[in-house]
Amino acid sequence: MGDRDCRQGKVRAVAETTGSDAKAIHVTTFALSDMGRVRKNNEDNFVICNLTSGEVGISPTLRDHDVGPLGSLFMVADGMGGEASGEIASQLAAVTVPKRLYDNLKSLGTASEANFVILLREAIEYANQIIYQKALATPAYRGMGTTTTASALFGQHLFVGQVGDSRCYLIRDKQLTRLTRDQTFLNYLQDIGAEMPADPEKDNRKSILTQAVGSSETLDVKVTYVRMHQGDRILICCDGLYNMVPEADLLELGSRGDELPDICKALIEKANANGGTDNITVVVAEFTGLGLPPLDGAPVECKEFKEEDFKPQA
Repeated sequence: MGDRDCRQGKVRAVAETTGSDAKAIHVTTFALSDMGRVRKNNEDNFVICNLTSGEVGISPTLRDHDVGPLGSLFMVADGMGGEASGEIASQLAAVTVPKRLYDNLKSLGTASEANFVILLREAIEYANQIIYQKALATPAYRGMGTTTTASALFGQHLFVGQVGDSRCYLIRDKQLTRLTRDQTFLNYLQDIGAEMPADPEKDNRKSILTQAVGSSETLDVKVTYVRMHQGDRILICCDGLYNMVPEADLLELGSRGDELPDICKALIEKANANGGTDNITVVVAEFTGLGLPPLDGAPVECKEFKEEDFKPQA
């Protein structure tokens, strides 16, 4: 087992499928959010959305649904800012992103993978403008922002749009793979070749974000993608979970054969037992159905999204 960071593989055309094939894919999902043991309020929010019907929430019809031609969305937003402003920012993101994405997909009618990613990015950028303008207009909300990690299954591919440091993991064949990279100051220093601390996990710069939704006028939404297989499971969470629960335990708890509500509860209980110093939010989703290829020992190939990857081969 190991947490293998998202690898950018060799570019190749992978245009075998479009959203129209999604009718044979079934998703079982659940989500929970907890205040933790230290904080006085919960600034996290989560989203489960059927992008074909527009339904949002955690109703029984969403907890078990067939993925329609416009896909399904799973998202975590971890707010930040003084007083209750972090809660406002994450709530605005949780309301705005699924509605904007759904409205634009419905207007388009049909979408290619490239169109879908454009609209996913645009929905997060639109939420950024909504939050940023509200902060400018209300002194009490100045400086508020939120992480946004939005994972959307469209056809056979999971597209993950990320701003901040909430994470998306893939659980496949008893291995845990991180599909996102924390957008922190410490990672920025690593990217530019600066000298790194001896123990990065204990360096406080690992929690300083280089960007957040709503904290500035412009935004760079990072998108990665992976082709999904039957039985794949994703785990989306805020830092209140992964800072408290080692990845070996995330894998052990997240891959259990229990019902998903019990898995979510066990993950949150583990984070609280280990200190619960922050709000804790987790979304778990499992994908099955003949619309996905069988596992057959398939390796995880997570890549940074590039439009040319989805152009049909000549």
